[in-house]
Amino acid sequence: MTDLTLKDSGHRLTADVDGEELEIRYGWASKDVMRVDFVGVPSSLGGRGLGTKLVGKLVEKARKEDFRLQPVCGFARLQLQRHKDWHDVLA
Repeated sequence: MTDLTLKDSGHRLTADVDGEELEIRYGWASKDVMRVDFVGVPSSLGGRGLGTKLVGKLVEKARKEDFRLQPVCGFARLQLQRHKDWHDVLA
């Protein structure tokens, strides 16, 4: 599967795959709690598990930078609930 590299442009994380852009839109609920507002994958890249991988990269970032995630986006919330090994970053 494609390795994703997140780019942070302030309230938006992106990753490029095959010339297309995946994105996470976010805000801060507090200084150490990131609100995940939206996770988007272009329909042309659908069915490849990229949305889940994108959320996984965000989990890695949260652990590395010591913050927690508050998923507002339904997809992000579902993925974070499904992956028990990601529960440590839930706010």
